[in-house]
Amino acid sequence: MKRNYVAVSYGALVIIESIWWFSLIAMIGGMLGLGGSPLPWSSLVALMGVGVVTAWLFGGAKGDSTTMAMYQAVVALIAVYLALATATVTDSWSFKIAWPIDTFGGTYGGEGVADVLIGVIAASWLWYRSQNILASGGIARRLSTAFKLGTAFIAFGLLIEMSAIRSDIGIASLLFPFFGSALIGMAASRLPQSGDTGQASWPAVIAISVGGILGIGVVGALLTGRYGNLGVRGAFNVWAAFIDALLWILRYPIEWIMTALFNAILWLQSLVNDEEEPIERDAPGQFSEELENPALERVESASDFAVEALRWPLSILLLVVLFFVLVFAYKRYTSRSSSEDEDERESIRGDADARADMMKLLSSLVPSWMRGGNNRSLWKWPEGDSGISEAFLLYFDTLTHAIKRGMVFDPNVTPNERVQALAVFLPGAPIGAVTARFNAACYGAEPSDLAEIEGLREKIEEAAKKPRPGDED
Repeated sequence: MKRNYVAVSYGALVIIESIWWFSLIAMIGGMLGLGGSPLPWSSLVALMGVGVVTAWLFGGAKGDSTTMAMYQAVVALIAVYLALATATVTDSWSFKIAWPIDTFGGTYGGEGVADVLIGVIAASWLWYRSQNILASGGIARRLSTAFKLGTAFIAFGLLIEMSAIRSDIGIASLLFPFFGSALIGMAASRLPQSGDTGQASWPAVIAISVGGILGIGVVGALLTGRYGNLGVRGAFNVWAAFIDALLWILRYPIEWIMTALFNAILWLQSLVNDEEEPIERDAPGQFSEELENPALERVESASDFAVEALRWPLSILLLVVLFFVLVFAYKRYTSRSSSEDEDERESIRGDADARADMMKLLSSLVPSWMRGGNNRSLWKWPEGDSGISEAFLLYFDTLTHAIKRGMVFDPNVTPNERVQALAVFLPGAPIGAVTARFNAACYGAEPSDLAEIEGLREKIEEAAKKPRPGDED
């Protein structure tokens, strides 16, 4: 079962990476006027899948390394060649086994040759990328990173598709495979590494959870398509109005530059005309009527052309700036919370509750500020470890009672050094036993008997109800 879960995790990673690389290639192809990615997504995912399997087979095979490398190179050549045979140069789907002849024989035009060149670069890079998937290790972390990167690239690609390209480049249809594979892969990568998982319900829980999330997404998409068109159009109208406002501001310096340029041209023309034939002039600093109107028309025409030419580059530039601002903000956020993430990283254990762990996994994909009113505790303890987390909680509750009764908490003091202070503020409480159980759990990972923990807790609660020191009088 372990091998099956690992294979599912790597398969999900291949699908996720192929989708977000396809989104990037489709954006580039669309911006170049090629109609999207030159290679269909099915070819990219098949190419990466063959690459991963090849790396696994030849990586574990015994034999001469040079011979293995040659075999692997032959497989790579065949895989890349067949992937390029599916390049969508003239049709939405095709398989042209003789694509080199069509490329260099003049069958394809300039756009077709550009399609093939981009396809060669993309296929070669994705094959190289697939060879490193198994070698990098850390499948859970890589899935999380690929999910975040893929979400950003897909969102950016959809913005470019709707605002600049204005034609379907095939990204939207891959949303559900992307999110479905990401959720399944991240759940499978966190399953226990032993053969006996102790949770036979895990496949059903994963299937129900992912199916429910995707079902909600389908319903939301249908409702948005039926009733949310006004909202989407409104957002694009606001963005277009913002771009128009910027262009209106930029129009004045553009007109000034164009006016100065045409004045310079006319001045040079007047110098040439002076040498050839004297002409009758108007007042100094003014153009003749024959020159004034054409000059103004040319300035206005050139300004209009420059403004319209700047519309889409400016829009794309602002989207790129916004994208990198969000990336920078996300990096700042993750750098601040990286230490907390190391302490609170989730791992699905064999003795854990499958449904609860699945909900923790899904909630970890949402930013903490969106999760709602979970009160942050001052203390941190290992959740889910029976007999250990209870010892932590008992000691922390003891500290809380003492602090409420006036004890000053010093984080630099060790638990053994704090025994005397706790005994002063909780007279009669079994401070020594509570501290011993905490030390055993914290430093030795030694679980305590739950009945003993409950007995100690009752005594701590009784001591906390007694009058504080100095209040007896």
